[in-house]
Amino acid sequence: MVQKTETVNDESAAKCTNIGDRLREERTRLGYSQIAFAALGGASKGSQLAWEKGAAYPNAEFLQFVAHFGVDVLYVVTGRRGEADLSVEEAAVLGGYRKLDERGRVGVLALISGLQPDANPRVRVKGDIGQVVHGDVRSPVTIDMSKKKRG
Repeated sequence: MVQKTETVNDESAAKCTNIGDRLREERTRLGYSQIAFAALGGASKGSQLAWEKGAAYPNAEFLQFVAHFGVDVLYVVTGRRGEADLSVEEAAVLGGYRKLDERGRVGVLALISGLQPDANPRVRVKGDIGQVVHGDVRSPVTIDMSKKKRG
């Protein structure tokens, strides 16, 4: 049997040579214990241990179940991350995000949500004598409080 070898860019993927190693990597990346991870896919702890040791392989039904919880099944099976449709920049951002702990991920998500423009700005300015600003203001605002010039 001829084996084809490929260069893998992701350092952690290069260390993982079999399905069991990659399954363990995905489990730890998502923060699950062996028991909790096995339960996500309806399997036993014994099955999870056997898979991670490389003594057995998970079936397609298990992989389908755990995919709903964020497991990159393509990576577990092939060793390639499921990022084929991403640009180089998007893949770099995603790779960096995956290496973050929970606190870092929360910070990144907060940053991203704060940078997105509001689809429906809710600022209204009204009145003849004075101005009343009502609503969410998320950008720099300058209000001139000097006397109104009569002309």
